[in-house]
Amino acid sequence: MVNLVIVSHSAQLGQGVGELARQMLRGDGCRLAIAAGIDDPDNPIGTDPIKVMDAIISLADADAILVLMDIGSALMSAETALDLLEPEIAAKVHLCPAPLVEGALAAAASAAGGASIDKVIFDAQTALRAKRVQLGFPAQETEDDAASGEESDFSDAQSITVEIQNPNGLHVRPAARLVEGLGGFNAALLLEKDGKCVNPDSINQIALLKVRCHDRVRLIAKGPQAQEALAAFRALAEDNFGERLAAIAPPEDRPSTPSTASGQVLHYQPAAYPVVRTANGRAEDEFRRLKIAVSRTLDDLAGLTALAAEKYADDIAAIFAGHQTLLDDPELMKELEQTLREQKCSAEWAWQQTMSALSQQYQALDDAYLQARYIDVDDILHRTLGHLLDAPDSAPALLHRTILIADDIYPSVVLQLNAENTAAICLRQGSPLAHGALIARQAGIPWHCQQGPAFDTLRNGDPLTLNFTL
Repeated sequence: MVNLVIVSHSAQLGQGVGELARQMLRGDGCRLAIAAGIDDPDNPIGTDPIKVMDAIISLADADAILVLMDIGSALMSAETALDLLEPEIAAKVHLCPAPLVEGALAAAASAAGGASIDKVIFDAQTALRAKRVQLGFPAQETEDDAASGEESDFSDAQSITVEIQNPNGLHVRPAARLVEGLGGFNAALLLEKDGKCVNPDSINQIALLKVRCHDRVRLIAKGPQAQEALAAFRALAEDNFGERLAAIAPPEDRPSTPSTASGQVLHYQPAAYPVVRTANGRAEDEFRRLKIAVSRTLDDLAGLTALAAEKYADDIAAIFAGHQTLLDDPELMKELEQTLREQKCSAEWAWQQTMSALSQQYQALDDAYLQARYIDVDDILHRTLGHLLDAPDSAPALLHRTILIADDIYPSVVLQLNAENTAAICLRQGSPLAHGALIARQAGIPWHCQQGPAFDTLRNGDPLTLNFTL
């Protein structure tokens, strides 16, 4: 096992990098500690060798400890900490020159997958390669180097490569099927694309690979049930990870058809929940509250999955089954429990911080389809906050033909709308690739997003007719 220490001049930066890196951690294959800033309220920027030493000692039960640093005195503090440590602990420590943010993400993903210290260091030091290539810069290391690093811990492993046929790649729904289908095998698994590996037990890790249609991905497996895992992966790929692929009809040579939608304006906003950082009870009590709220949210999602299957199709139901997979994650709860203990904060604050960071991670991706998944995370965040505060929100009840105007809208709200009375959905923001848009299309509801302030002068109840083309 390889554990990670993040050393930074800034406590906020160190915590932020740690927050990102923890998104990569699944299972108990890696732990992470932060040594950032100094305890001086008037001048908090700096590094402290004692803090670095304590962070290393807290992770000393690992086979190896990788220390990632920012600049200047962070390196000196790490080197001084090495001199202060007992020799048997210092022998486990490796100081790494990788870029702090990208290196921490890559190292965490690699270590969580059970990689050796050499593989973790390689992944950290080459973490900028994808960004450099994407921006048109040389990759810096050779393909032979990349290949040798990729295989360093799985040299005698078995693997299988498939070409992804899903039109939108491995987005939330097929990724959820992949996580479910590979769970339970007695084997170490890595999912690889273009030299980057993640542990395929998390929807969020798979999203970071940005697997698109016709990309080739490889599952690497090692262990007693490696062959069974590879066979399951092949079967999942042949079934397109449970996603029904619609036949692509040839384009028709016909003009666009004008259409209209008329109804009364309703400005919709989800409930605004007050989130206070200060906890009213002990960390154990706050964690208990959070677990109850998450359990109730999972019950809601099971009900939404059944409702989607009843109203529409299995593809729509799979959206909310994917939400359940994303939420029902032991490592997510472990991270939240740690946050509650370290920050001594409320369950609401810890939940909002963790899920908002995950939402921003999706928004930062350069794939428009994956970017649009942020609203799914926000949907889960909002629903669980409602249960934490004993004030669950509900979709608007539309009693007459209505044009719904909102900043954005959660997929679960679109699912619960009365389609006959929903003349159109108009969003100031939103995405045509969001799951809400997919549900609206299934329901026959016109969906207009990225409209900005176009409807801000209208009041609730005003009549409105929209002209658009089909």
